[in-house]
Amino acid sequence: MEAALQSRKCVSGFTLKLIALITMTIDHTAMVLLVGAPPYWPMRIIGRIAFPIYCFLLVEGYFHTHSVRRYTLRLLIAAVVSDIPFDLAVDGFWPSWYSQNVMLTLAIGLVTVWLVDHSRGWVLAPAGTQEGEPPALTMGQKALAWALMAVFSLAGIWLADFCCTDYSGGGVLLILLFYFFRNKPVDLCIAVLVELTVCFGGIEPYGALALVPILLYNGQRGPNPGGKWGQWFFYAYYPLHLGVLFILYKLLFTNAWVTLLF
Repeated sequence: MEAALQSRKCVSGFTLKLIALITMTIDHTAMVLLVGAPPYWPMRIIGRIAFPIYCFLLVEGYFHTHSVRRYTLRLLIAAVVSDIPFDLAVDGFWPSWYSQNVMLTLAIGLVTVWLVDHSRGWVLAPAGTQEGEPPALTMGQKALAWALMAVFSLAGIWLADFCCTDYSGGGVLLILLFYFFRNKPVDLCIAVLVELTVCFGGIEPYGALALVPILLYNGQRGPNPGGKWGQWFFYAYYPLHLGVLFILYKLLFTNAWVTLLF
């Protein structure tokens, strides 16, 4: 299976971003404007594709970024900027403490992956390990490394639950699955489908459809229109489209400009 997939990989990171952006927009359009309408559920099902792709891209970004600190900072800035439009679009008022936007979920997930990834390195290697070689850990050291990874994983899941982020602790767990099963397509498919079914249920298992473009990812960044500005566009789009959807909701269903922010 892995050899067959390798020969057919044709999807770049940029294409994955576009797929996630489009399916997210379809999902949020139904969530804000089409509740009770016939297209509501088909559009919400299509929207399940977005989050697993964003989780996958986050893990890939972790392995390719020049600075995890700056990457985390960008996500936190996006989370703060998105707070008002997210609350207005989802709950209809601001501030709302019922849930926090997905950018915070991704930021917590990124820090959790960093902590888990560094757990092995924080366990002292035996004396005599040559520079540049992976540390040859004893069974006790391996157990300690796995214990640290479990603690950091559970801490990230708990923090997302505590902060009531979008997708909460299950979202952080999904990010960790993409980390632990990176380059293991069969194990990844099974783990993601089980997690989406057990932790979320409902229509969330349809998110496993995201594995199709993910498994076709060719490891290439793809085109980068706009350079740095193009990169920031994908961050800015999240709060912008939520704000636009909220305004459309007010205009279409309340017909009152004066209530846009109240």
